[in-house]
Amino acid sequence: MFALWFGVITMQAQGASPAADSTFYDSCPYIQIVVDDEQLPQLTDEQFFDQAAKVVFPVGKSTLPTNAPLLKDLEQRVLPHVNADSLQLVRMVFRGAASPEGPVALNRQLGQQRVENLYQWVTSRMHFPVADSLLSIDAEIEDYPSLCLMMQRAGDPDYEVVKQLCDTYLDSDLAALKQHLQRTQQGRLWRRLLNTYFPSLRTARFVMVLRKFTPQTPVQLSAPESIPAAESMVVFTDTLDTVAVVPDTVVIPRPEWEHRRELLAVKTNLLFYGLYMPGYNRWCPIPNVAVEYYPKRGHFTFGASFDMPWWQDYDAHKYFQLRNYQLETRYYLRSGSILKNEPGQGPAFRGVYLQAYAHAGLYGICFSANRGWVGEGYGGGLGLGYVTPLTKRGHWRLEFQLQVGYFRTKYDPYQYENPIDPSYHDDLYYYKWTLAPDLFKKRQYRWNWLGPTRVGVTLSYDLLYRKNHKRGVSFRAKEKTEELNVEESNVTK
Repeated sequence: MFALWFGVITMQAQGASPAADSTFYDSCPYIQIVVDDEQLPQLTDEQFFDQAAKVVFPVGKSTLPTNAPLLKDLEQRVLPHVNADSLQLVRMVFRGAASPEGPVALNRQLGQQRVENLYQWVTSRMHFPVADSLLSIDAEIEDYPSLCLMMQRAGDPDYEVVKQLCDTYLDSDLAALKQHLQRTQQGRLWRRLLNTYFPSLRTARFVMVLRKFTPQTPVQLSAPESIPAAESMVVFTDTLDTVAVVPDTVVIPRPEWEHRRELLAVKTNLLFYGLYMPGYNRWCPIPNVAVEYYPKRGHFTFGASFDMPWWQDYDAHKYFQLRNYQLETRYYLRSGSILKNEPGQGPAFRGVYLQAYAHAGLYGICFSANRGWVGEGYGGGLGLGYVTPLTKRGHWRLEFQLQVGYFRTKYDPYQYENPIDPSYHDDLYYYKWTLAPDLFKKRQYRWNWLGPTRVGVTLSYDLLYRKNHKRGVSFRAKEKTEELNVEESNVTK
C-alpha cells in the first residue's frame, strides 16, 4: 500500500498575530489546522483518499483542466483566505496517479506530470515561500490501492478477486497483475473496471497542514532530523521541537528531453561515399539514405533504404547509374520494449541485430563505347549488424553491417553507334544485336549472384521522437483503447 510521510518544520513567529478563523477551514477537509502544541492527527491511506483535494484528468492527459471546480474554488476563495491568515505552513503532500490501462512506463509519466502540474499551480498562488523541505511529491504508477478501496465501498461482487490479485502481484510484477485482470472472466471484468472505476483514478491530490499559534506561545526553530518510515500511515509529530524530514524518495519528473523516445531515424552508409568503380576508373560516391521505424515494444524494427548514384560522362561513354530500393526488418537481441527501456535512458534498440531484407533496382552501366549493360534485378537475404550510441542521449548512432544474399538480374549489353553498320553514325546507343531485328527480345541475358551484397558503416540520427508535449509526435498513452492493453499483454506473456 502507498505510504505518505508528513513532518513538521517550525518557524519563528514574528510578534503577536491575529488568530485565524478555523471555522472557515471546516469546509476544506484537505486543509488540516493544528493549534500551538496540539498533537498532530494521524491519517491513514483511506483517510487521505477521502480528505485530499482532488483534480480529475481526462484520459491520457496531464494538463490541468481549467474548468475543474476545485481549481476555481482554490483560486477565488480558499488560497486568498490562507494567504491572509497568519498561519505557519507545516506540510504539503501531493500525490499523482494514473489508471491501469496503457503501458506501465507511460502511466508512470502521466502520474508524475499530473502531480507536478498541480504542485506548480498551487504553490504559485501562495504568497509565502514554500521550502522544498515542506513538500512531499509522489506518484502512484497505477492506482490499484484506490481501485480496491472504491470497489470495497461499492460492495462490488468482484472486490475479493481484484484484491487477491493485487495482494499477489502489486509489489512484484505490475505487468502480470494487469495481464491477469485482463484475462479474468474472458475480459468482462477488465472492461467493467475500465468504464466504472478507472476514470476516477486519473487524479492528482494534495493535503495541506497549517499551524495556528496563540500570542503567548513561543516558537522554537529546530534542526531537522530524520524519522523512520511508517507502513501505510500519514504520520504527524506531536511536539514543536521535533522535526520530521521526508526521505530522499521524492519523485520529480525528469527534464523534457528525457521523456522522448525515438520514433524514426534517418541514416546514411558512409562507406558508399568512398566507392571507386573499376572499369569506370574513377571515384563514384553513392548517395544513399535510409530510415528505420522504432516501435514501442518488442525486438523488431522496420526500415527502408534508397541508393542512387547517377554519374555520367558523355564524352568518354562512361555511365554509372543505379536506383536500388530495399525493405528490411531487424530483430534486436536486446528488447526495445518501453516496459524495459524508459524514455531518456539512451536508445532502446541497440547492440547486435539480425536482419532480413528484400531489394529491387534498375541500372545502366557503361565503361566504354563498346562495353555497356542495362537491366533490372531483385534479390533478398539476411544480415548481421551492431548498433552503438555515439552520444550520451543516443540520438547519434553508428552501425556496422554485413548483408549476404541472392541477387538475380536480367540485362542486355549495349554499345555506342550501330552494331550492324559501323559506318552509320547517329550518336545513339544500340543493343548489341547483329541478327534480324524481328528476332530481338529485351532482357535475353541472366546473371545470378550468391554472396555478400552490402557492407555498411552507417551514421544514424533520430529524426522524430515520441514525447509528452504538443510539439512533435504525441507520446501519450491511449488509455481507452483495448488494443493497447492487448498489445502490452502479449509483451508480458
